[in-house]
Amino acid sequence: MKKWLLIGSLLWLITCCTGCEKSRGEVKQIPDLPDNPVMVVYENDVHCAVDGYARMAGLKKQLQKKTPYVSTVSCGDFVQGNLVGSVSCGKYIVDIMNHVGYDVVTLGNHEFDFGMEPQFALTEQLKASTVCCNFRDLRTMESVYPPYKIISYGNTEVAFIGIVTTATSTSTSPLTYQDGEGNIIYDFCKKDFYPCIQQTIDATRMEGADYVVALAHLGNIPDGDHQTSFNLIAHTTGLDVVLDGHSHSLISDTLILDAEGKPVLFSSTGTEFENIGLLTIGTDGNLRTQLISTEEIVPDQHVATYVEEIKKRVSAAGNRVIATSKISFSIIDEQGNRLARFEEHPLGNLCADAFCRILGTDIALINGGGIRAGLPMGEITYNHLLAVFPFGNMACTATLTGQQLADVLECAVRLLPMENGSFMQVSGIKFEVNPHLPSPIVLDGNGLFSHVTDAPRRVRHIYIRNKTNGKYEPIDLKKVYTLASFDYQLKELGCEGIFRYTTLKDDNLMLDVEVLAAYIEQVLGGVIGEPYDNVEGGVVIEE
Repeated sequence: MKKWLLIGSLLWLITCCTGCEKSRGEVKQIPDLPDNPVMVVYENDVHCAVDGYARMAGLKKQLQKKTPYVSTVSCGDFVQGNLVGSVSCGKYIVDIMNHVGYDVVTLGNHEFDFGMEPQFALTEQLKASTVCCNFRDLRTMESVYPPYKIISYGNTEVAFIGIVTTATSTSTSPLTYQDGEGNIIYDFCKKDFYPCIQQTIDATRMEGADYVVALAHLGNIPDGDHQTSFNLIAHTTGLDVVLDGHSHSLISDTLILDAEGKPVLFSSTGTEFENIGLLTIGTDGNLRTQLISTEEIVPDQHVATYVEEIKKRVSAAGNRVIATSKISFSIIDEQGNRLARFEEHPLGNLCADAFCRILGTDIALINGGGIRAGLPMGEITYNHLLAVFPFGNMACTATLTGQQLADVLECAVRLLPMENGSFMQVSGIKFEVNPHLPSPIVLDGNGLFSHVTDAPRRVRHIYIRNKTNGKYEPIDLKKVYTLASFDYQLKELGCEGIFRYTTLKDDNLMLDVEVLAAYIEQVLGGVIGEPYDNVEGGVVIEE
């Protein structure tokens, strides 16, 4: 699915191949360089794949032998993604990045996962400059972080602008951006996005920047009504380079035309250190980006040793064996599609069944974006389960009417066939979806669920399992059902606030990973096998 969306998006592009392998944009070695170029080593969407940091540092050290002008930057989503980030609330990741020696970073949406104050503490701890022009404090109408950083490389001035996706306001808990009285005090300039960026670009030029490089966390694949990096370029002028994250795409040495028809260099490195990017600003004014396979870079041993120390700290607490699995669960296919975000998945069934059974509710709904890793065949440790649920969410229950449930399901499938973290993995419920119909969902000005129009619905034929006899019965729109899920959804208005009209019943019952461990140990007897070798048929999507 993602492949076809990307092909559609690439109709925007004019591509320019300069010695790169176009299928993946990788090069086998660092090319010969002009005298004293500016070299910018970049990455995006590392998501706690910490082994790559030693190679990032290794490439930096290698380049410093060729030119005095080397910088290391990140396009966001570094503190969250697996155990190393979650058990330390991002602190271990920042410690490692400080050992590498980053110069400038921008924020990804997952930098906000731990809450606003922890995020401020992390960026305070980070030695690199944090830049983000469109993360704004509504009380002052100023950007929370400096919008850009200008670095002098001899006689060359390069400005690095930070930009984060406007989807951040709903991809993390909306309560993150409110004060104690429920007032929204932070936003991401969604309504005046392009003027905000253009104003920042103009400011860097006025300050004397010779080149303007955007460190963007926008993505190149459409995500509802949120702006992509391609939209950014098409609606602004003055950018020379956009280094991008969020979509996990592999793109190098690609040119996109800006609002005046001038080419802007665009690149993205994929995810989890598949590659490390290299931007060259030559003394002749030529610009080039390339992706270098991370495996081909000699790691820096100092950073590698420190990473191993961190990994030992993390794994020590989680080596307890929970179960044996007869099945290998992968949540990403060969094309890079994140399966739990647009279709029913066996691991999603396992997670939802755990919540439904352990918390004793009629149904369970687990958003696909909350399932972050698969499970291997063989021994399953507590660390494996923490990788599945790394965010430390609490399990909660709520009540809702059949009509409210139907509305929730409608909102969860509103972006199909595109990936969406709000797509639900289910237990105790079955329904069909027609993704070819326009979605009847209306969101409010804050991007939260408002209501369903009278237009035809995508979701139909909803059946709820009767806990007494195990049979599935047609939904009763007036009946009250019990629901299990994360506090992120039921208390904090996560996933576009689709549960905002439900009634919270019990909160903070157990950690999400404890629910999963209890189900596997107590109900499944420590063995994961049938029926999880295939999907249960809870969500049937028409082709």
